[in-house]
Amino acid sequence: MGKMTVQQRHLISLLSVILVVLTLSSCAGVRLISDYDEATDKSLTAIQQKTDDFVAALIKKASTADAAFDKHKDFYDDIDQQLRRLEFRVNSIPKNDKTISLVKKIRLVILGDGKCSDEGNSLRDLHCMAASKEKGPSSVALEINRRNINQTISAALSLEVAKKQGLEQNK
Repeated sequence: MGKMTVQQRHLISLLSVILVVLTLSSCAGVRLISDYDEATDKSLTAIQQKTDDFVAALIKKASTADAAFDKHKDFYDDIDQQLRRLEFRVNSIPKNDKTISLVKKIRLVILGDGKCSDEGNSLRDLHCMAASKEKGPSSVALEINRRNINQTISAALSLEVAKKQGLEQNK
């Protein structure tokens, strides 16, 4: 193989540029995260509102027999059911790992591992531990727990809003 002509060099340069452009343009359509899901957004909002209302009511009844764990088991059963539905939904959406992880964290801060534990950090654990089972947790403990729950749900909602904004910008 001898010397290349000017035309051959231009052709090779042009083909190289075309190859680079095709490679870069094929990467532009790669999605690393799922699209916004309105049902997830609404479920997260409903869970936040229901939990916040529950904790607010508990704070008003703090350290009284009306705040006893046994009187509020229905809340924990209801929120468990809502979380199971949300978990099913987010698990069925491709490339939704970040949302799935955040929903797991929401379950942990509200319900813990599903059993009452004095070592647990969830709202349920706080409510059913031996020291507060009969008269409910203190208002201070409830406020701290409420902030943890709201921060965790807020992170998941923020992710959904960011997905929505990204979807609107790509239109």
